[in-house]
Amino acid sequence: MKALSGYAEWFWLIAKNWKDVENRNWSLPHEIAMNLPYRIYLHASKTPATYDELNFIDTILINEPPKLDEFLLVDWTKYRGHIIGETTITRQMRKFQYTEADHIDMGSQMMEARLLVDDPCRSRWFFGKFGFVCSDSILYGKPVPYRGQLGFFEVNLESDIEL
Repeated sequence: MKALSGYAEWFWLIAKNWKDVENRNWSLPHEIAMNLPYRIYLHASKTPATYDELNFIDTILINEPPKLDEFLLVDWTKYRGHIIGETTITRQMRKFQYTEADHIDMGSQMMEARLLVDDPCRSRWFFGKFGFVCSDSILYGKPVPYRGQLGFFEVNLESDIEL
């Protein structure tokens, strides 16, 4: 099964089914995009999320005090450098950016198409160029140590996974 690496804080939120979109600046590889839904491992990188990213998470969770409290109490060191769970990518979204020139001489059909792709998802978590919609996620009871890589990478787990 393939894995994707990202900040522990973000992937923990996905594994808890609280965050439903993984944001990237690149699209899904063809092999995955053509085989949706696609199950993957969530690998928490060793690099911690930045201060600004943590503030963004706090801003979203501020209206959900029980979730925010749980998030703030997590010991992130036990997740970093580990596969922490799984998720299913169900679809990919793209946020198109238009310039003034793009709107010149557009017919009514083109304008309708633009409006449909301009807001493909109403998730509060979608802010990237591409968004991978995630569902049916699980957080492992015991994270599995594993070396991460950039992009999607193949993982062969030999140890038992504790859910």
